[in-house]
Amino acid sequence: MGFFANFKAKRAAKRAQSVYESALLDWERENKVLAQALEIFIAAQSGQQPDDHSLTQKKGELVLWTGQGVLQVAGRTPSTYSGGSQGFSIPLVAGIRYRVGSFKGTMTPGVEMQMDKDQGMVKLTNQRLIFAGPIATTEWAFAKILSTFSNPDRTDFIIGVSNRQKSSGVRFSSEDGYVFSHLFAMGLYSYENGIPATIKAIQDELKEGTTDKPMLQLPPNL
Repeated sequence: MGFFANFKAKRAAKRAQSVYESALLDWERENKVLAQALEIFIAAQSGQQPDDHSLTQKKGELVLWTGQGVLQVAGRTPSTYSGGSQGFSIPLVAGIRYRVGSFKGTMTPGVEMQMDKDQGMVKLTNQRLIFAGPIATTEWAFAKILSTFSNPDRTDFIIGVSNRQKSSGVRFSSEDGYVFSHLFAMGLYSYENGIPATIKAIQDELKEGTTDKPMLQLPPNL
């Protein structure tokens, strides 16, 4: 193998190694969250779920996850005014004139968007999502959820509920957001299908994960 061919082969091998390591990291991360979730639901099914003294739990409610987040609510940016002035002067006495002016322009309302309101504790249960901070406290009951949205990074979650006209949500760090997104989906699934069905679904996912573990794919010439 010549110098340039050898150089290209080594560069291709490094790219393949990088792709493999990234895929393996994602695979391990996914399975770790699933394994943790399985432990939570199995413990709940066997009655080992401890009481959360910081939360008044409802009947049959179990805490799936506790973390920190930023409450986001719908709000508007400040309005802006654009335009110019015009006017004319009126003579009063010799050498003295009185100027009458006016201002004409357009008021542009602020843009409506999700805005940070408070930072505090977030609790996810099998019945609701709860935010509690020094300024605001709110909850999103699963029974009233109409829609859920997330950004591609899975750090911002906006939720629409039937008892509020405007959507609101929570923003997390990238690490907490990744864990929350999985447990949130499992919490909703558990609310609709029950804990035993959720345990089976997680076990099926873990079983499938053993067959799709990433493998290092080197170029054929290596």
